Amino acid sequence: MKILLIGNSHAAMLIAAHRADPRGETLTVFAKPGLEADDIVLDGPVLRAASPEMTERLVLLGTPPQVDLAQADAVVIAGLAPSVFAAVRLAQGHSVVGWPSGQAAMARALQPDVAAPKRPLMSRAAYRAALAALTETSLAARLLRGLRAVSDAPAVFVPQPYPSEAVLTTDGKYPVFRRIAQGGDGGALAEDLAGAHAAVLGALPGVTVLSQPADTLRHGCLTAEGCMRAAPRLSDSSQQDVGDVLHGNAALGAQLLSGIRAALD
Repeated sequence: MKILLIGNSHAAMLIAAHRADPRGETLTVFAKPGLEADDIVLDGPVLRAASPEMTERLVLLGTPPQVDLAQADAVVIAGLAPSVFAAVRLAQGHSVVGWPSGQAAMARALQPDVAAPKRPLMSRAAYRAALAALTETSLAARLLRGLRAVSDAPAVFVPQPYPSEAVLTTDGKYPVFRRIAQGGDGGALAEDLAGAHAAVLGALPGVTVLSQPADTLRHGCLTAEGCMRAAPRLSDSSQQDVGDVLHGNAALGAQLLSGIRAALD
């Protein structure tokens, strides 16, 4: 099977996992850390670098500067859609009604002689609609729609992994993650983000939206440290910095690759 993997730096964990267990598949990678819409041109079935600078960057990464979507037996998109960081930013100034903390905030707001909530209330439906709107305009959505226009090959979307649970002990950083996790809202946030991905990307014909394995999750919206430690870089064979909390390692990649194979079977 010829698999085309398109993504950002989060493609690295899948590349490492596939390198360790290729199963006779041919993996072609079109990826760059921080890949954005302006970096690429989608001309019919051909996905190519948008500039000589981007071409040079891809070549240095060992990635072809041009690929034909129609030639792939399957396409995998890694990242390139709203992540949990976008979900947290949308929620940081509000109390989402329907989440545990939001329900408590609404109950307090309904009490007589109580001051207005510190954070305005937002309905869960409005929150999901905002996440869905971001997903609609994402690079992942654009690429998957482009694929559907030229090929009926199956596709799998792999979301960016949740950050390491180490964020809970990182001084001065990620305070909203700590608030959400410690307030019991992590599972609800993850459910809403996954729901937005499924409603937009999963609604496209032949597209499977992969979920991060439940046994890798902590507090609903964080990842076990063991799945993030010693994560590979996309650019070379080295590892991410010791303090990196964003990237999954080859072990997490192997679990996700297993899910990809099951979806394509």
